[in-house]
Amino acid sequence: MGSPRFSAPPPNPEPPAVDAFLSAVDSAMNSNTLLLTADCDAPVTAGNCRAVLHAFLRSALFERLMRAADARRNWYVLADAYDSEPFERPLLREGFRAAVSPLDHAGFLARLRWMLCEAYSPYGHHYPAADAERLVCDFARELLGEDGPAWSFAAVSPDFLRPTGYHSGEEPLWPVYFDGCESDTATFVHRGRSFHLLLTNGSP
Repeated sequence: MGSPRFSAPPPNPEPPAVDAFLSAVDSAMNSNTLLLTADCDAPVTAGNCRAVLHAFLRSALFERLMRAADARRNWYVLADAYDSEPFERPLLREGFRAAVSPLDHAGFLARLRWMLCEAYSPYGHHYPAADAERLVCDFARELLGEDGPAWSFAAVSPDFLRPTGYHSGEEPLWPVYFDGCESDTATFVHRGRSFHLLLTNGSP
């Protein structure tokens, strides 16, 4: 395929079910959880999803959506300035792989439950199974509609944004997002020309 072009729906407040799930993951994993939504000018398929994802990550829209989501969720860790000085580098990390591993619908839902019930929770904020199930089902229904299995899902290796250095002790090169631990996740969800990218960076 040629170089894809991307667009995004107009910015709107996140629906209650989406906000509730993202906020729950924030609490459970101590994460700055972000959800990006965009459209491609060509259908995203199992055969081209990695190429589409890589093109999206390299696009100006990705950086704009990341910063907008960061501000919308009141984190401001990717704000336009750090210590009042503009960032000197883009968000995207050089030499990333962003490897894609397919998930089925059940695997996607299990991944969401893991975030709330099993992922490392430094402050002991795991959710009871029944509460987690409600949050996951409401989020998935809002995101995917009533025909969830018709979507395609993939886990993405979280190496495309620079790490904070929290676990390695290395001096971070701002702007940073991932923490270098198992609670760093990226999940790519697509159907037709539409896709979502869900990101977590849970850390102690």
